[in-house]
Amino acid sequence: MKRRDFLHYTGAASLISTGIISPATLFAQTKMPGFSNFSELINNLIRLNDERIPALMDLQERNPKSKYFGGVQDSFQIFNPGSTAGLITVLTCSFCSGQSKYFRNEKLAESIELAAKYLLKIQHSDGTIDLLSTNFHSTPDTGFVAEPLCAAFTLLSENQFERKKEVLALLEEFLKKAGEAFITGGVHTPNHRWVVSMSLARLNSLFPDERYLKRIDEWLREGIDIDADGQYEERSTYIYTPLTNRCLVTMAKLLKREELLEPVRKNIEMTMYYIHPNGEIATEASGRQDQFQIGFMEHYYLPVRYMAIHDKNSQFSALVKQIEQTVPEKLLGYLVYFLEDAIYFNPLSQPQSLPLPDNYTKEFPHSNLVRIRRGNIDASILGANPTFFTLSKGNAVLASVRLASAFFGRGQFKSAKVEKSGDSFILKWEFHWGYFQPLPENQKPNYKIPFDEDRKRRKMSERQSLKAQITVSEKNGIFELNFELEGTENVPLAIELAFRKGGILTGVEKLNDPGTYLLKEGTAKYSFQNDVIEFGPGKAEHSWTAIRGGLPKPDGECVYVCGFTPFSHRIQFG
Repeated sequence: MKRRDFLHYTGAASLISTGIISPATLFAQTKMPGFSNFSELINNLIRLNDERIPALMDLQERNPKSKYFGGVQDSFQIFNPGSTAGLITVLTCSFCSGQSKYFRNEKLAESIELAAKYLLKIQHSDGTIDLLSTNFHSTPDTGFVAEPLCAAFTLLSENQFERKKEVLALLEEFLKKAGEAFITGGVHTPNHRWVVSMSLARLNSLFPDERYLKRIDEWLREGIDIDADGQYEERSTYIYTPLTNRCLVTMAKLLKREELLEPVRKNIEMTMYYIHPNGEIATEASGRQDQFQIGFMEHYYLPVRYMAIHDKNSQFSALVKQIEQTVPEKLLGYLVYFLEDAIYFNPLSQPQSLPLPDNYTKEFPHSNLVRIRRGNIDASILGANPTFFTLSKGNAVLASVRLASAFFGRGQFKSAKVEKSGDSFILKWEFHWGYFQPLPENQKPNYKIPFDEDRKRRKMSERQSLKAQITVSEKNGIFELNFELEGTENVPLAIELAFRKGGILTGVEKLNDPGTYLLKEGTAKYSFQNDVIEFGPGKAEHSWTAIRGGLPKPDGECVYVCGFTPFSHRIQFG
């Protein structure tokens, strides 16, 4: 798959995760043409939006006798409110754009009306909808659906067409019913508070209601969950962090609360140090499902562009330009917001005066993360994570370095924190275990509970210990990992170097398991397109890679360095 095609595909995947539309409708069939300004970018996005309309409309049920009449199915053939609302948003973008070949097309208006009727049909009496994959009668998922519909409602209300009165009346009924859920409904996660609050702010701008504002204040009274590093509680750098930024920007605009922009500003300033040389965002420290997910910066674009314009910040403008140059196709999911608010068409400050940082060592203690970048090379050092090191050199990616030993089946290395020592960073782990003696004469086993639990009363004997320390050093973009393990002797161990699939490995020995290699000695190379990571030397005192008690092999090209305790070895990457 060519890289540009890959970007189209992953752009689709990022939107699929929201439950809005299906893969077939999002895969762009043509590459995005070049553009020199924001207006041309929007015109390109409108053309891409036009392109996916036929496939999306084919997913809408048009049989009046079907109970799903007007609904839209996802890629699993499940009709659901998210896909149906996604249809309305996508069709509205083209229907209301003079540059679109579907501008005020009556067939689109008909589909929008049918979809709105279906949404009302499946909306619960309490105003909520279901996210059929997991959440039922869900206030936050109603917010994910209703908020973009508010933007679509605004666009539709500004256009004249035959079905306008009927369409707006249906959408208004759905949105107001959803508002009743937002006033009283609860949430699951930290970001849900801001999704619901953003939706309430949207509703209040369309249908003013003091109850909406009161509920927003109840959520905001808790304070914004941002730490001293500039990261939100979930640390979800690809999905929920940029979503929270967009929620706060939307509330700040509509409620005229400038103070809500401060955490957004602080997070963007932090995020500039989370960007890999190829434009991807570092996800290793995430506390949500995007951990280790490959993702770019498209979800940050809307809040970053707004802040660049609002603050006249040239460095934020440089980030806007970088996102545009990296993955412009992936901005398609935000087209409705660009069309709805003219502020995004305002000019940016010149980015040349303050470029993005590309030479730094930056510690983020609240996220247990250190980021190091030297131009085209960057690395992450992580605590509280089995993956303790990652490295990128352009498009060549060492996605994970892990260490496991066969120490009583509990030897997966995981340092509690990252400690700085001079110019190096140290990761530590230790574990103690042994065997257990008979219970005292006056005690009996409790067979009603597991032996492992009851064993806590027994005295430990033959106590064994294992300690591991990994020191990470860097000089001029060359990284060295020094491994030291001591304690119980002759414990088998394996260092796992997991490279991203799609590259070419040389200088290693292929083992029987797919994607599994041994680095016996000397140095090896991992090449991806024109980028190369050299690493070594190797060591192979044995060839057991699936260490008992270690985590399963990841989906990648995995190279192993194997040995026994006591163990001392240094691996260099560059």
